[in-house]
Amino acid sequence: MQKKTTRNYPSFSLLRFTVSILALISVLSGCKTFDVKDKPDLLPYMQKPVAFLTIKSPKKLETVWPELMNRMEQRLRELPALGKVTGIQDRNQKLNDNPKLRALFRSYLSTLTLTGISDKEIAWKLEKELESPYLLLLDFVSFPCTKECSSNEQWVIRLNLIEAHTGDLVYRVRLQQVLDGNQRTAESYNELAEKLTADIMDEFASGFIVPWHRWRYEHLKPEPVRTLRSEIGI
Repeated sequence: MQKKTTRNYPSFSLLRFTVSILALISVLSGCKTFDVKDKPDLLPYMQKPVAFLTIKSPKKLETVWPELMNRMEQRLRELPALGKVTGIQDRNQKLNDNPKLRALFRSYLSTLTLTGISDKEIAWKLEKELESPYLLLLDFVSFPCTKECSSNEQWVIRLNLIEAHTGDLVYRVRLQQVLDGNQRTAESYNELAEKLTADIMDEFASGFIVPWHRWRYEHLKPEPVRTLRSEIGI
């Protein structure tokens, strides 16, 4: 007599549930994207003074914005790749003491955030007054979603390191986040903004480095002209 073999197949409902979960994970993983742009060699920009520039708080984040910016500034001060950081308080003090410079600063931010172009003439004046040859701008904006987007709102956060004298973009991290319906309450806005600003700082810190092969090339130079890692805090 032939032995009957019994096989257990997953039920249709379990299979449908599994597919739904996988689809949800796929959607959620596609909600946040990073884009990084940098110069081929970052060594000349290590341990240089920077001035931290921030825009006006986006809507619905006014209450948490000062704390978010303070945390970002503190994190910047902890990065070994950066030199002296001119923070928000020092910057505002200089701007308040010089109304003309304050007007130029607002014009500079407006032009830079709208066009992506650094007004070099204004940047030179900011470099002199803020005593920082590099400007680090946090740009945080909210946009309506495109037709391909599953939501009606998205955030775009950029952290741009700009050489003031030339207007060149040295290093940029761009984060795009599509907000779902559950993320548009006041509490969720605040929590998400806190998480994303931390995420973009992590991405900035992990990418603003000198690759090993660049150090190897540097160490092949004669010692008198060699840049040592210990000299720039890395």
